[in-house]
Amino acid sequence: MFNPAHFHPLMVHFPVALIIAGFFTEVLSLFLHKKAPWLTKASFYLMILGTLGAVAGYLTGEFFTDEYSGPLGELKETHELFAKITMFVMIAASLIGIYLVWKKKEQSGLKWAVTILYFIAALSVGYTGWLGGSMVYDHMIGIQDSVVNTSIDSTKKLNATGENLKAALQGETNASAKYAAFADKATEENLPQIAVLFKAASKSESIHAANHKKVLEGMGVKVDVKPQAFDVKSTKENLDAAYAGEKHEVENMYQGYIDQADADDNDKAVKSFGYAFETEKKHMILYKTAIDALATNKVNTLTAEYFVCPTCGYTYTKKDVVPECIVCSTPKEKFVSFK
Repeated sequence: MFNPAHFHPLMVHFPVALIIAGFFTEVLSLFLHKKAPWLTKASFYLMILGTLGAVAGYLTGEFFTDEYSGPLGELKETHELFAKITMFVMIAASLIGIYLVWKKKEQSGLKWAVTILYFIAALSVGYTGWLGGSMVYDHMIGIQDSVVNTSIDSTKKLNATGENLKAALQGETNASAKYAAFADKATEENLPQIAVLFKAASKSESIHAANHKKVLEGMGVKVDVKPQAFDVKSTKENLDAAYAGEKHEVENMYQGYIDQADADDNDKAVKSFGYAFETEKKHMILYKTAIDALATNKVNTLTAEYFVCPTCGYTYTKKDVVPECIVCSTPKEKFVSFK
């Protein structure tokens, strides 16, 4: 079934392309209108279409997207602000442009006002797009989420392994979102080595979430997910929270999930849980190392580059990266690098 949240990503690319293309066409029309009078018309139509796109992009974002808390919520608010600026500036430019066409004064001095407004809108829509990209690729909106709706085939009853997969999916999803926010906080506190660790771990957890979700879907369970609310504190407190979360998964969660999946004869769940289990052990070590380095003012000794296996999420430092993953045998060439 179509999700209303899909309206916004369907709309947002049009104003970006139309407004930027329209602005450059507008600039060319200022100097080449005699040799190429079609440029003026092209600029005008691109402006009208870009304005309609900006309105559609803003309204679908305002009414058909989720709200978030913490740094992600602040980022979304800034994204919405610049989308609104783009919309109103384009409306103003279009009204002036329509007036000039109506009065047949396309080459009057007011055309420069349209050009200036076009320029402001091009900058604004570009920055809006950049913020949207940050929400998707840095915070993984639409990629990792927490379970909010589960649709199960009525002929099936979800067993213990299925319930464990649901719980693990939510946990890994929340961890990925938190670590992305923790990375932003570490950057804010001028701790780039810790920021890159959180970024790599966030990617790793999103891989675990995707693996769990795939197994669930193979069991006939459809899930729609989004991140839950969480707190972002100081980097020291964030590291402690991250370490505690990984320790819980290693000591109290994943081994039991693996045993249950084995008892339920679900090999795919055993593999997915196993990938996460081995990775969380490594994350515990990485977070403990970072905690100790921060406590002794030796953060600069931490590695500044990490590699994440795209298959199982196992996380390597620059010093211990190997030719192929020790957990799933994926070749190093496919690892995702963070630095």
